[in-house]
Amino acid sequence: MSLRERVFPLRTPEDVDAFLERFELTAIFKASTSDKTLEAMRYVQKYLEPRPDVAVGIIRIPEDRPASSHVEARTGIRHQSPQFILFRQARPLFDLDNWKINPEQLEPLLLQHLPVHIGKPVRNPAVAGFQAYLDLLERFITGQLSEERFQWGYLDRLKKEADWRSDEDFDLLNSLFPNPDGRAFTPGKVVALEFQAQLAGRAEPLVERARRLRARVEALQATKADAL
Repeated sequence: MSLRERVFPLRTPEDVDAFLERFELTAIFKASTSDKTLEAMRYVQKYLEPRPDVAVGIIRIPEDRPASSHVEARTGIRHQSPQFILFRQARPLFDLDNWKINPEQLEPLLLQHLPVHIGKPVRNPAVAGFQAYLDLLERFITGQLSEERFQWGYLDRLKKEADWRSDEDFDLLNSLFPNPDGRAFTPGKVVALEFQAQLAGRAEPLVERARRLRARVEALQATKADAL
């Protein structure tokens, strides 16, 4: 099981409380768009990948600042970004921030505080699955969503999940639109490229691509379900 399958977006104080109370071992990572965050996240992924019993909550800064402020109020740990906090039974065990999230400090602290024996694996079906995308595709194909609203809704969701989706999942979901930037894309640029391609007659109608993608996503989802 990959780290991506046990990531939980935390956007509100209520999300934070429910997350910490639900699992015995949890980690909260506050992520911005800085180079520090990207480097820190690589280390977090490397050292938590072998621990499927640790649930990982992601707070994006600045958009999820209410959740971050609640963590600060609940723990007394001053807000930083990036920031990593490990919890056991909702109690913080240690925290690191900024450039301190590095192998020299993160690895020994995890070894010190995590149990030797790996517990029950954690999985977030909402992140690992595709139902939200299938719902969007269905509403667009059946005319319940306009093309414009579908594009923005789909791309906004994919952007929020781009860091955590596996290569296989991301490549499939990303195949609907012209996107030369991979995981680093911006929804506005992709919408503009889609419009230009349609205007120039280079793009198949979006609804036809959506139908084909829906079938591929359903097939992959069924394969994943059979593997569980």
